Amino acid sequence: MSVERKTVTSLPEQRAQAPRVRERNRRDKRDPRLPIAELFSEERARRLWESLPEEHRRDHFDSANMPEDYRQAFIVRTIDKSRGWYTQSLSLRGLPEPMTWEMAWFIDQQVADGYSINTNRLGELRRGLVLAVEHGSSVARTARSLTALTHEEWGREVRGALMRTHTSANPHLPAWVENGLKHVQDRLAHAYHDGEWWRLNVWNPALDRRIPQREHEPNGRTVANFSQLTTGWFREAAKWWLSVQLSTERYVWSSVKSRLDHLKWFQWYIDEAGCAGPQLVDSPEKLRPWLLGFVTSLNSHTAMTGPNKGGRLAKNSRRGPLVTIEAFYRWIYDNRAEAVSVLGDRRWAGLGLEHTVLFRLEDKPRLTNQLPDDMALEDEVISTIAAGSGVLAASKAEGGLDDRQAFHALMLLIRTGRRMNEVLMMDFEPLLPLLTTGKQKDKGPDGFVARLAYQQTKITGGEPPTIPVDQEIVDIIRLQQKWAREFIAAQGSPEGTEPPYLFLQTKNNRLGKRPYASATFHSRLGVLTEKLAITDSVGRPVKISKTHTFRHTRATDLINAGVPIHVVMRYLGHVTPAMTMHYAKTLAVTAEREFLRYKKVTADGRTAEVNPSDLYDLLHLDQRADRVLPNGWCMLPPRQVCSKGNACLTCDKFVTDTSHRDELQHQLQQSEALIARRQTQFTARHGEPMGEDNIWLAGRLAETRALTKVLVALDQVSVHEDGHLRAVRGAGAADRPEP
Repeated sequence: MSVERKTVTSLPEQRAQAPRVRERNRRDKRDPRLPIAELFSEERARRLWESLPEEHRRDHFDSANMPEDYRQAFIVRTIDKSRGWYTQSLSLRGLPEPMTWEMAWFIDQQVADGYSINTNRLGELRRGLVLAVEHGSSVARTARSLTALTHEEWGREVRGALMRTHTSANPHLPAWVENGLKHVQDRLAHAYHDGEWWRLNVWNPALDRRIPQREHEPNGRTVANFSQLTTGWFREAAKWWLSVQLSTERYVWSSVKSRLDHLKWFQWYIDEAGCAGPQLVDSPEKLRPWLLGFVTSLNSHTAMTGPNKGGRLAKNSRRGPLVTIEAFYRWIYDNRAEAVSVLGDRRWAGLGLEHTVLFRLEDKPRLTNQLPDDMALEDEVISTIAAGSGVLAASKAEGGLDDRQAFHALMLLIRTGRRMNEVLMMDFEPLLPLLTTGKQKDKGPDGFVARLAYQQTKITGGEPPTIPVDQEIVDIIRLQQKWAREFIAAQGSPEGTEPPYLFLQTKNNRLGKRPYASATFHSRLGVLTEKLAITDSVGRPVKISKTHTFRHTRATDLINAGVPIHVVMRYLGHVTPAMTMHYAKTLAVTAEREFLRYKKVTADGRTAEVNPSDLYDLLHLDQRADRVLPNGWCMLPPRQVCSKGNACLTCDKFVTDTSHRDELQHQLQQSEALIARRQTQFTARHGEPMGEDNIWLAGRLAETRALTKVLVALDQVSVHEDGHLRAVRGAGAADRPEP
């Protein structure tokens, strides 16, 4: 089979087509997505009906026959608050019997998942369907199932029925029928499907319990839609490949989502360039040029969103599809005999060795995972964020966001350095006792008092992860638990119900089964960023929504405090020390940059001749702590021994910079005060002050003169560089004794 070659669109054409592509994607998401009309049978519908408890098999619900577990879900608040709460009735009568079964089963599933039942909307849905089956077209009048038509087709039938009967009805009734049926049909599609779960074009873990997932999956409610892979052989093979990777735990759900996004790029190129089926081309010598066209199209594509908007795609965005496509084809080649059987397509047997390595090294951009230099936040920035975070919990009348959960979650992120989903998916009761001795328990209010269990959503295996926490974190947990209990009680949950999660989704979450969404939290922090408008010491805006900076900051603080790497590794939940050293590198680079910011001067006030970068390396390569002085650094070669004692200020090997100015000024004041005291004592004893030829006084005067020269030189350097005096904490600050 020959390859149908098409011309790859130019960048202007890509931009012009972008609205149509977005519209096509939106249309795909609105489509019924599954051939549910073909899946229906009255026997299957009857099985759904018979699977319900007897008290749930009703075609009408009211206060007399309402099942007890339905009663809370059917409760709604009236517009008139003085009337309080009341139970509405709901009728399913007037529909064909299988439709009644389907609606009753749908209601039962919604209640079991903790959703509230909007009886007004469901009542209008029933009313519209009754109109359609009684006065619609012949197709609607003969329909036996809610799946007989798409939700859009049902909406059109309702509009037609309203026109034929001249019925006075809510003008939004057709739209309500469409929107309501979409959710019903999604549930029915998965219930009616008896085949392998991966055969479906839409994978929805919230509706299909057969899809393998971790117990706590951050993206567990997102949908993987394969309908955008429009090439049949490619779509079916991709579904099979990803289902095996997911079932064997090589991939988690978030990995499936990212790989599917990569595969969409390949589909886009197939649409543009054409192909000859699974083998892509009709002869091996044509494969390299065809694939090179895909590489070229990725490299020339214009980024529509993100930091590179208007320019080329980022390196990682271009590398990802190449790596995924290559892994896909390599796996299919290794399993090509089984692929023929499972997929029913003999063309997969024609794959050759050339399909196992599709791209050369030079085709794939080198992986870049270098973190920006602002990942570790300064103490002043952290304090400012903590002080302003009350905006999250403040009422909207006070200019806040009225989200106490976001406030509590942010406090835990700052204090513990956990990842965002590790906090948002935390168990309702995450605190465990801390086994300590009595002596350790009396350490004081800042000591550890418990262990905090969290959901390790990035690394699997090993012991359940916990970290020691202090009383302040325990208090935050208790406050959030109180909020969560009050929330689910207000939603009508049975008395004594405790949700599985500490942080809860606030919409349609009557039983607290769904955790607070990371997208919602990210949005809240984005608003907080705008309201606080915080900048760091060099004027860069601080994005509070970049929550991983809190993890970097916590790790940097621990390493800077001298905590052993293996302990920091355990605290961060890392598997290997290399992961932890990633944060240590951040600290080291920050310290080096701070060291190099200032010019170095010698004891006589001259600019040091040693290059600052060389000096930094010399001080650290030998790891000699005696080269780090309280007020500067010693440039004496490592193998030489200093014979001058503490006479650094008069030594030509001594260098310092503006970061030590406060220490040097303090030392000068102490030296002058010491000279004055000794002069007073000497005069009282000998009747005259010490002369400048006195060996002790000569040494002290030499030191004060050196200090004065150094301070003058530092002030001149500061004025020259910045126009104002500045003293900042330097790389050797941690080794300076307290004054």
